[in-house]
Amino acid sequence: MRQRFQFSQTLTAFLAMTVVHIGAIHAQAEAVWIDLLRFQNGDEPYVEIQLEFKSAAFVAERAENGWQTAATFEATLEDADGIINYAKTRIKGPVEVDSTQAVSGTQLHIERVIAPTGNYRLNIALADASMHGQFSTENSMDLTIPLSDAPRWSDAFVIEAYAPTNPEAPSQLSRSGFDMLPVVGGRIGSSAERIQFYTELYGVQDAVDSLFLVSCWIEDANGRIEPGTQRFYRKSAQDVVPLFTSIPTAGIELQPQSRLVVQAATRENQVIAQTALPLDIQLPSPVASDWATAGNHYLIDFTDSLTLIQHVRDHHPRADASQRHTIDGFIEVASVEQMQAFLLSLWEEQSPENPELGWREYTTAIAYVDSAYGACRNNHGAETDMGYTYLRYGPPNTIIKRHNETDYYPYEIWHYHRAGPFTNKRFLFFCPHMVAECFVTLHSDMLGEVQNADWLHQLRNRENRLRVTDSQLNRLNPRRDTFSGEEPEDLFFNPR
Repeated sequence: MRQRFQFSQTLTAFLAMTVVHIGAIHAQAEAVWIDLLRFQNGDEPYVEIQLEFKSAAFVAERAENGWQTAATFEATLEDADGIINYAKTRIKGPVEVDSTQAVSGTQLHIERVIAPTGNYRLNIALADASMHGQFSTENSMDLTIPLSDAPRWSDAFVIEAYAPTNPEAPSQLSRSGFDMLPVVGGRIGSSAERIQFYTELYGVQDAVDSLFLVSCWIEDANGRIEPGTQRFYRKSAQDVVPLFTSIPTAGIELQPQSRLVVQAATRENQVIAQTALPLDIQLPSPVASDWATAGNHYLIDFTDSLTLIQHVRDHHPRADASQRHTIDGFIEVASVEQMQAFLLSLWEEQSPENPELGWREYTTAIAYVDSAYGACRNNHGAETDMGYTYLRYGPPNTIIKRHNETDYYPYEIWHYHRAGPFTNKRFLFFCPHMVAECFVTLHSDMLGEVQNADWLHQLRNRENRLRVTDSQLNRLNPRRDTFSGEEPEDLFFNPR
C-alpha cells in the first residue's frame, strides 16, 4: 500500500492509492507532500514517511550567524488498544544570511516508524515551531501491515536523483549502496524520458531454488503494456532482493491512469509476487493559455522574438523536467505570445505568491551570470556550468578561488548552506585548458549533479611528470598544493 496526500491554500486533496479514512485536514498557505511506504528490516516491518514541504509556510527566526526555520513533526501509530509507536522530530532549516533565503525552496525529511503486523491508525502532524509561526496541518489514515510468509514486494517509490553512499556517512536516504532522492508525491511530467524507482522483494527463498526472473513495465489505463517499457532481470534468491532501475519512457505519452508494474516469477514463468504503483502524471498546462490574449501582463512589452527565445532558454536551469522538455521541444517554433504564455505559466508555478517578483529576481540573476561567467559562451551565462549552478541553486554562501596554483588546474569550490532540499552541498569547477575557457563541473556531492570519485587526481593532472616522479610526489605529500599550502581536498570538505 502506498498513500500520498497534499495540502495547499487553494486545494485540499488526499491523493491515495488505497484510502480507508480521511481525518481532519487543515488547509494552509503552502503545500506539503507526504508518501507512506511499507518496508521491512529483517523480520521487523516499518513504515517510511517521506515528507517534503515548502519553507515559505514557516516563519524564519534569528539564529546564530543568520536566520532559520524550525518545524515540529509528529507521527503516532495506534491500534484498538492504544499507541504502538510514536516519533517526534524537530526539523531545522539551513541557516541563511537573510530571512528571505531562509523561507525559500523546500525541505525534505524522512521518518521511519516500526510497525508490527496488524491494523493501525497513523496520525501525522506538522507545525511551525517558531515563536510567531501559525502553520499547522494534520491527517489520519488507516494502515495495514499484512502477515504473510509468501514472497512480497515493498512499496515502490520514484527517484529523482541518486549517488553512491558514503560508507562513513550513511543517511535516511541510503539504500543498497546509494543515496536516493525520492520524488515525494510522485509527481512525474507526462513527457518524462525515464522513470527511476526502487523497491525490495522479501521472502523469496522458499518459493524458488536459486535463480528467478524479475520484470517491470508501464501499463496504460486499459492494462496494456506500453511498447518498449518492459525490462527483465535475472536475480538470485536472498533475504532481501533490491530492485533499483529505470524504465525509458521517451516517445510515450504518459497519462494520469498509467501505472508501474513489478513482478517476480519462477524460471517456469509462474508469478510469485507482483506489485503496482499508480503514477501521478502531471499533464502540461496549455502553452497558449488565456494569458496570451489577456492584453495586460508583466511580459506584454517583451516582444522581440530572438531576445525572447534566448530568455526562455535561460530558464532551463530553473525549470522542472517537464518544463525543460517544453523549452527544448517547442521554443524554435513558438510564437511570441506562446513564449510569453509559457513564462507566465512557469512563474505561476515557481512563485505563486508573486510571479512577477519571482521573474524579475530571476532576470536579474540571468544578467549577473551573463556578466560573470558568460564570456566563454557569447555572454550566455546560463549555458555555462557555473551559470547553470548559480541560476538553479542561487548564489553560493562561500566561494574559494584558486586560479594560479602550480600543481593544479585553475579551480573554484562553491559551498551552499542549502541547495534544493539539501544542506551543506559543494561544487568543484575547474578549467582543464586555458583560463579563457569555461570552468566546468568536475565534482559535486549534490544528488543529480556530476559525481566524480577521481576528481582530486584529475585536478592534479597539470603536474610536470618529467620533472617529478610518482614516488617523489608521494614522499613530498602530493595532496598539498605547493603554491597556496592548502589541500584541495581539505578546502572542499571544510570551506573557508
